[in-house]
Amino acid sequence: MNKNSITALVPVKGNSERVKKKNLRNFGGSTLYEIKLSQLKKTKKFNRIIISSEDKSILEIAKKAGFDTHLRDSYYSTSSVSMSKVYSYIASEIDGEDIAWINVTNPLVEHEVYDNAVEIYHKINTKYDCLLSSVRNYQNFFFKKKPVNFKPSPWPRSQDLEPLVSLSFAINILKRKNMIKWGSCVGNKPFFFFLNPIISTDIDDQNSFKLSELIFLNKKLNIKKKHYIET
Repeated sequence: MNKNSITALVPVKGNSERVKKKNLRNFGGSTLYEIKLSQLKKTKKFNRIIISSEDKSILEIAKKAGFDTHLRDSYYSTSSVSMSKVYSYIASEIDGEDIAWINVTNPLVEHEVYDNAVEIYHKINTKYDCLLSSVRNYQNFFFKKKPVNFKPSPWPRSQDLEPLVSLSFAINILKRKNMIKWGSCVGNKPFFFFLNPIISTDIDDQNSFKLSELIFLNKKLNIKKKHYIET
């Protein structure tokens, strides 16, 4: 196997709690799952693309579309298991030097972003132990009633705030052995792969589901799709 190859790993649960069957329910005339498969079909930088699910019907769709599959033990799709155990378990079940963990819940992220992330990872992986898709947040944040990234006086302009970084989970890349060891995508030396905050929206509840669907359907909405990275 090519030393620089990356295996894309796409976890797809048959059910979800906050938005019932969000991966498979109607989304803009399709489903989040089918949209992501279509986007990943256009990528050129992955050595393999593996769909992992406990649901055999989901895996059948992947097989018909030409993807590799991993039948997940149903225990690792329940709410009683921690995500750390899920990360370690799935990574230990497949082959590959590096893993790109890609969620289907970022329907506005197109194939160019994934290919670009892989190119960047190959350039930076000797200095950083993971690449994390991220968003800069220019808001006034408090923690335990104390300001985090600003001083109350003099009041700062929003553009002068020190942004906080959040993870979008569109794509995270790291060594497979580290995912097994850490039970996580996050290491000690992360490279933040910054994305447009609208494009990288992660569907986590009913509100984000509806908002993302509206954006997805609005073909005339002028959103800058090109990501930007930290320098």
